[in-house]
Amino acid sequence: MSLADKKGPVDTWFPWLLLTPSMLFLAAFLAVPGILLIVLSLRNVDSMLMLLPTYGLAQYAQVFTSQHYLSALGTTLWVAALTAALCVLLAYPAAWLLVATRSRGWRTLLYVILISPLLTSVVIRTFAWIVLLAQNGLINDILRHTGLIDSPLALLWNMKAVIVAYVQVMLPFAVLPLATSLGDIPEALPRASQSLGAGPFHTFTRVVLPLTIPGMMSGAIIVFALAAGSYVTPLLIGGRLQPLLPIGIYQQALQIANLPLAAALSLTLLVVTAGIAGAMTYLQKRWERRVYGH
Repeated sequence: MSLADKKGPVDTWFPWLLLTPSMLFLAAFLAVPGILLIVLSLRNVDSMLMLLPTYGLAQYAQVFTSQHYLSALGTTLWVAALTAALCVLLAYPAAWLLVATRSRGWRTLLYVILISPLLTSVVIRTFAWIVLLAQNGLINDILRHTGLIDSPLALLWNMKAVIVAYVQVMLPFAVLPLATSLGDIPEALPRASQSLGAGPFHTFTRVVLPLTIPGMMSGAIIVFALAAGSYVTPLLIGGRLQPLLPIGIYQQALQIANLPLAAALSLTLLVVTAGIAGAMTYLQKRWERRVYGH
């Protein structure tokens, strides 16, 4: 009789008992609010935006027939995808440096530098960008004092500033998965490639890069999902007129007080983002099966 056959009911249910507190927490603060949000998105409103006791799909019809909201959704997804691509490109040399550093002390210092921005509120980091990019900010002051410009540049209240702030805020989320993938590559593998006659370029493109694509995909998925749902950074850096769906949700919920429409917009963004992230995860799994054979 194997060890698995000797397991009793207690051994079978004990792991589930350990999971019970976390499952209850998720049910109370994730599943229940999600269900309430779905119900709210189906409520009808009158001309004064007061909730009616009837239900329907009027809010979703307004979302999918409005060119404004469809354009905002497309812009949001494009900005999130661009942010994810830039973060992955910038994360690769940073992750390489983390893995290539042999000194444990220096590596610890680099990890502290990488993680320390995550310990600061995103609002504080966003206001720091306002200090840098404002017309009387640090960058314009330096450019004026060096004689490169005569009048301040409009560095704030545009989409370029939003993307720059996004990349700075979310770069650590792309570096950490990529550093894990690089660290899992056996040191003998690149040496074996070079000993067989491959140069550094071919070793990187044929050996190292394919093995790190799952880490790149993981970082891209995380950054894409975070950027698609963020509203604090674009609201403070780009202004309330930026055509991004999270800003529209914020306005409908807190300024116009059309809660059912805000709920419908939120669920639409959630479903589309989850679908794209799920497709990226599927591609990542297929690549892993192709590279590792399982």
